[in-house]
Amino acid sequence: MTLSRATNALLAATILTASATFASDNPGAHQHGHAELQLAQEGKQIDLIFTSPAYNLLGFEYRARSDEQKALVEQVTNWLGQTPLADTREGSCTVMNAVVHHQAGSDDHGHNDGHDHDHPNESSHSDFEVTQTLNCSGLQASQSLVTPLTTRFSGIEHLGIQWVWSEGQGSTQLGHGESTFELRTR
Repeated sequence: MTLSRATNALLAATILTASATFASDNPGAHQHGHAELQLAQEGKQIDLIFTSPAYNLLGFEYRARSDEQKALVEQVTNWLGQTPLADTREGSCTVMNAVVHHQAGSDDHGHNDGHDHDHPNESSHSDFEVTQTLNCSGLQASQSLVTPLTTRFSGIEHLGIQWVWSEGQGSTQLGHGESTFELRTR
């Protein structure tokens, strides 16, 4: 059974927005060491959303203060926008469109006291959210995908992955250093 493009798009929108909405409404959803990758695959295209606390990617959540921290924020932002966050084992995916959103460059507290510390209230948590559209020429021949996230960022201890595709939907979890997962229904 194959889903029509419209049905797949509706399912993708549901799965991809449900978690983002939940995370913004639930301060407990922000957990250091945990990140989420949600995929919708149809044909040779993958649409995805990746969300993670900034701490997992940068090692800090406060506004970048030093030149080194600012350079790190820029480097991570560029990497997230240019690197396919899901790919075939053969590396056949290319980023067609990407948007990287984060608060690591903003200071909502109106101060910059020069001290590197986390703020005690929940509103100080900073997250990264990345959306990508990928074109993967070898995707139909492969149901095995890889992600560079768990090897690139040592702060990601657990990566929850959810997907929807023509065969249904599924999920898995990868630990740090694990990069391969199989698209299959459960």
